[in-house]
Amino acid sequence: MLETLSERVTDRSYRCAEIMKDPKNHSQFGNIDNLLSQIDNKYLLVNVARVRAQQLVNHTEPLVEGSNPEKAVSTAFAEIEGNKLDITMDENAV
Repeated sequence: MLETLSERVTDRSYRCAEIMKDPKNHSQFGNIDNLLSQIDNKYLLVNVARVRAQQLVNHTEPLVEGSNPEKAVSTAFAEIEGNKLDITMDENAV
């Protein structure tokens, strides 16, 4: 018996919601609260991770042990969490 598209979407959305409720599934990037304690602005956090991930993709040496070169964003978040990066923000920048 074929399912309708809406039944498949609803089922998939339900399964995704159940996965997101499980705290074990959030460990890929570490604890977000801990990352936000390092950088208290979530937009700055995302931009720092983006810039650092791009540097890693361009073959900059990672600052944490055991990093996977194919997971630049995870490595960037691990470096932020490990306080390995010197992050300063120009207060005069707009």
